[in-house]
Amino acid sequence: MKKILTLTILLAGITLHAQNESDALRYSRLEFFGDARFNAMGGAFGALGANMAGLSVNPGGIGVYKSSDFSFTPAFHYNYSNSKLDGNSVIDGKLNFHFSNIGIVGTLDGFGSWKSFSMGMGYNRTSNFNTSISAKGKTDKTMLNTFTNELNAGDGTNEADIETLYPFSSNLAYQNYLVNPTFADSLKYDNVFQNSKNINQDINYFTQGGTGEVFFTMGGNYNDKLFIGGTMGIPTVRYIYERNYKETSDELDTLTDFKSFSVYDYVKTTGVGLNFKLGMIYKINDWVRIGTAFHTPTIYGMTDNYQTTIKSEMKNGSTYELESPFGTYNYMLTTPYRFVGSAAFVIGEHGVISSDYEFVDYSMARLRYDINAEGDNYDFMIENQNIRSSFTTAHNVRIGTEWRLDPLRIRAGYRYQGNPLNGAMNTDLSSSTYSFGLGIKQDNYYFDIAHSIKVFSENTTVIEENNDFAATSLRDNYFTFTLGFRF
Repeated sequence: MKKILTLTILLAGITLHAQNESDALRYSRLEFFGDARFNAMGGAFGALGANMAGLSVNPGGIGVYKSSDFSFTPAFHYNYSNSKLDGNSVIDGKLNFHFSNIGIVGTLDGFGSWKSFSMGMGYNRTSNFNTSISAKGKTDKTMLNTFTNELNAGDGTNEADIETLYPFSSNLAYQNYLVNPTFADSLKYDNVFQNSKNINQDINYFTQGGTGEVFFTMGGNYNDKLFIGGTMGIPTVRYIYERNYKETSDELDTLTDFKSFSVYDYVKTTGVGLNFKLGMIYKINDWVRIGTAFHTPTIYGMTDNYQTTIKSEMKNGSTYELESPFGTYNYMLTTPYRFVGSAAFVIGEHGVISSDYEFVDYSMARLRYDINAEGDNYDFMIENQNIRSSFTTAHNVRIGTEWRLDPLRIRAGYRYQGNPLNGAMNTDLSSSTYSFGLGIKQDNYYFDIAHSIKVFSENTTVIEENNDFAATSLRDNYFTFTLGFRF
């Protein structure tokens, strides 16, 4: 049961200082964003091609280009959250601006049956981590029990060893006088809220960043029937996590001299990786196209930087505060391979209907130590076993359509991200995204807008050891605007 709860907590966006299976899943789950046309049609471009964002899904799409192309896409991402805990409902949200896509494709005339060759490079966003989640509740079991349980494990802990053994956890509580040796046994500890009831809790989780991919693609058009391409991708990770947790004693509580304490956790993860993709699109006839693509695993070099701060306040107004050292850890992550199958139906000059199916086996992800970095060469055996036993194959589906009323384009789409956890985890992390958009296309330029709405739910952790969770409903609103030029 402990493993199940830990995964639920961490997948909800809560990160501990240790690298674990939740990190592997977070950076393996890609949604593929990019330009507004791609987003409006649910990302279903595996059999259509000639789209900058689609090159990160099926590089065979580069062969469909008939002219050179340049585009860029600013994006606004607003995350709305509603958390319910102990009868309290707290609404929160966060607005973020970034570039979802920028790229260029150059097309050259071919020879013989090869009608053309194209090369492209650019950047596509592949996931968003921007959230703000808040909750309020009451408890009779303080978070300080986590520190006393740590210190009391086994035969207990000598006071002189606390700073060395627990610099990021119990030492901070100890130095703030929140945990103290008992009178009966100096190796055992209690805490200042140990006997308190109706403790007020305030929690805020704040995350930001995302993953993206710099791509270099080349391919060709064979006889206007077969379009092939290959991509070298350089994916990047930037993830910042902040947690503010505060407990305040009840106004009628006479069992403690402390008014409150707060814990602030900060983690920043950065990483750079490498992958390769091969893809093709085959034009069966003027009405039907099929596509397929294979993505190799991405091998990342990752770095975590982290720090924790604890503050305490007594009822007489005295305050204490201590920061932990600034921790750094380097490690490697290998994400799963991907297989994409696609089909599209072209309805003359009127419109298209397209679909993608994506197969991803998340149990294939692996963590390992960085052989080029100084460290303890930790083998990640437990974490990798948890990946194998907890994660499973997910089936992702993307469906999109576009209809032409020259020069206007009307688009809609749907995405389904399958649950990466197996049935034994008793948690569903699947999500649905609905999208629509408009575009104007002229001979030399185009302008597109799109709005995507993703709905999903998570369990937000309050105190892990108490099995204390807030039920959180989330909704992502993603607005993208693309300006492109063809020449």
